[in-house]
Amino acid sequence: MSALRIGLFGRGRLGSAIAAESGDLAWQVDQGESPTGPVDVAIDASVAEAVEAHLAWALDTRTDLVIGATGWTMPDLEARVGGRIGVLTSSNFSLTVALMARLTTVMGRFAALDPARDPYLVEHHHRLKADAPSGTAKTLAAALMAGCPRKTEWTLGTPTVHQLNIGVVRAGAEFGTHTVGLDAPAEVLELTHTARSRAPFAQGALAAARWLHGRKGAFTMADLAADLLDPLFVFGGKP
Repeated sequence: MSALRIGLFGRGRLGSAIAAESGDLAWQVDQGESPTGPVDVAIDASVAEAVEAHLAWALDTRTDLVIGATGWTMPDLEARVGGRIGVLTSSNFSLTVALMARLTTVMGRFAALDPARDPYLVEHHHRLKADAPSGTAKTLAAALMAGCPRKTEWTLGTPTVHQLNIGVVRAGAEFGTHTVGLDAPAEVLELTHTARSRAPFAQGALAAARWLHGRKGAFTMADLAADLLDPLFVFGGKP
């Protein structure tokens, strides 16, 4: 079986981490540069403004595409992709964060059993991160509200029992810390993920590329997680 040929758009923080983890990319290009040959899967770790062009290239060359750029929107992505190629999008490629999202939905369901349990989310990133809340915070917020659908908007103001409050910190050199919590009158439950480097995001992006190759349609990390992590949530029987 031949090795998967992977191309990479972007030389920023995530792109550099992916290149370091891969060790053998077919090519890595930055803004204004063109791919130098065919690949099986391309990873877009560039900027929001470039996603449109990279998707057009992928559709034209029939190349599967993993999109990790942040801050972009494309409501008709699924229609554009159709069944021509595979496209996977994610705000965070860490498989541990994918697990956290699933656990967060369980926490949301638990909160929904008692209106006195107030869910909340706090995230901390380095001072240069532009988006606030982060894409990961929004993903976790959606997972939490899927379990506890009291109200779907995200607020940065004073929390009420009907809202999910997201606290955002932009300071220092923090790679990324996210805490999902439930605050009840007599107890507090928190689940925290802290990244010590960008390696988990790079490793997850490469895992996503391997998982995506050969599939057709639009996917997210939740689809990959369903394959890899759902067996962990099957209880009963012998360990």
